Amino acid sequence: MKNLIISSFVTGLLFISLVSFSQPQIKIGHVNFEEIMSVLPESDSAKAILQKETKELESAYEELTVTYNQLYDDYQKGLTSYSALVKRTKEDELLDKQKRMSEFEQNASAILQNRNAELVKPIIEKINKAINKVATENGFTYILDISKGSVVFTSKDSQNITAVVLKVLRP
Repeated sequence: MKNLIISSFVTGLLFISLVSFSQPQIKIGHVNFEEIMSVLPESDSAKAILQKETKELESAYEELTVTYNQLYDDYQKGLTSYSALVKRTKEDELLDKQKRMSEFEQNASAILQNRNAELVKPIIEKINKAINKVATENGFTYILDISKGSVVFTSKDSQNITAVVLKVLRP
């Protein structure tokens, strides 16, 4: 009975050691996604398009501002001579113009955010595809993005594959 318990214990230990040794090695690498993004010519094109569209919207907003300021100045100049009805009408017109300016600003901001996402999406997909290719070919278990600031420690054993990914992207 004692031998049976000892042999069961030894068999259990051997089984545990075999299971722990048979687990695959974890291989971790890291990239600087922002660095890769900034080097690609597609990023420059996307920035140029977004800057152009931003300037167009800023110009339109400036026109609205000039019109509003002109209405306000006219209102201030004639304030003492306006009847109550004219005064109220002018104030309503100013409030309406302010509201439209505010709506324009919000819509422009949303449009630019959506446009940025639209322009950047194919670039991100291209980078992710290259990272997946490098990771698969080199047997990595995990690839961390160190540009986001969420990785607080990178071991010397973690391989920086940023340069390899850039080579895949620019053959």
